[in-house]
Amino acid sequence: MSFVSGHIYAYRYAATLLVMMAALLCATESPAGDVVVLHSSDSSSPWTTGVDRGLSEGLENSQVVTSILLGSGDHDDDHFEEQFDILHEQWNGREPTVVVTDGAAAFAFMRKYREDLFGGAPVLYCGMNRPEPLYLSQCGNCAGIPLEYAVGETADLLFRLLPEATMVVGIMDGTPESRQLRAQAEQAMERYSDRAQIVFPGHEPGDEGGLDMDTLASVASSVPRSGAVLLLKFQKDATGRPVSESDAVKLLAERSAGPVFVLADWWMDSGVLGGVVVDAEAQGREIAGMIRRIGAGEPAREILAEAVKAKAVVDMTVMAQRSISAAGLPADVEQRNVPRTPEMAESVVSTGLVALGVALLAVLALVLFRRRAAQ
Repeated sequence: MSFVSGHIYAYRYAATLLVMMAALLCATESPAGDVVVLHSSDSSSPWTTGVDRGLSEGLENSQVVTSILLGSGDHDDDHFEEQFDILHEQWNGREPTVVVTDGAAAFAFMRKYREDLFGGAPVLYCGMNRPEPLYLSQCGNCAGIPLEYAVGETADLLFRLLPEATMVVGIMDGTPESRQLRAQAEQAMERYSDRAQIVFPGHEPGDEGGLDMDTLASVASSVPRSGAVLLLKFQKDATGRPVSESDAVKLLAERSAGPVFVLADWWMDSGVLGGVVVDAEAQGREIAGMIRRIGAGEPAREILAEAVKAKAVVDMTVMAQRSISAAGLPADVEQRNVPRTPEMAESVVSTGLVALGVALLAVLALVLFRRRAAQ
């Protein structure tokens, strides 16, 4: 190695070492995350996981996403004051590229602590109703994706598939969001009042004790074949304690003689028939699109975004198991878990045999070609 080339090698080595040291220094000085997501939840759920996944996929891993379970709105001010202290110490005046608030509790948290925590970072909300303009102004450079459940559209799908249904059993807890969804369900049912009624066990006059998993099991077992279940929201029992909505969905699907309809995509594949559902991953992807626009220089407050459109989804295996006619399926419905019929199986076998035959002919032609070439 010459004197000059040796020095060039040494300089390159030193430069590489400096870059690595700088990267390591940056990694140790600040939390890992260009985008911070504050979830209004105490624990991971299909919703939080879906939002995070959609956000990461939408950003194509161009930014690191730090997901924080801030806590639900059931906590008192002391809890969120403690969360602020933790985040303030972790970030120590540094700011992420964007703060995403998932749910009303996280949005209220940022309205209160934004100036002292991430004062210059744009805020994007999701997982909640569209906030009042005043609340948006309190959040600084703020915009977001409102969450709108398609209660009326789900009721329409229910009666398209079950035109003879005489009863809809609405499942809800005592939260304000659940009461809002109930009001929407009652309004939607007015269109079908001549053929069916809707009841809300645990939340009717004379039966106002709420539900827990035991009473939910009893309610599910009492649903007739001429009825259906509409799950609005069930995350707390009658005493206010958290319950597993996933377990509740499975219990309803297993014990109810009538099919179960849901409002969220993540409860599909749990034995439910379907619904016009919102998609957590779609919310995350839309937020990612807004982050890209902010990165291109567009102020968050000037971005006008609409709610992600819910989609009609039906589990075709559940439909077949419950002997429900497919005649009422909307043209744009997404069909999941389509059962394989004997005709489909025969088609798969035939296609496989044809492909095998073509492959054998190709091999035979290759052998003959090589023999002729050898001669």
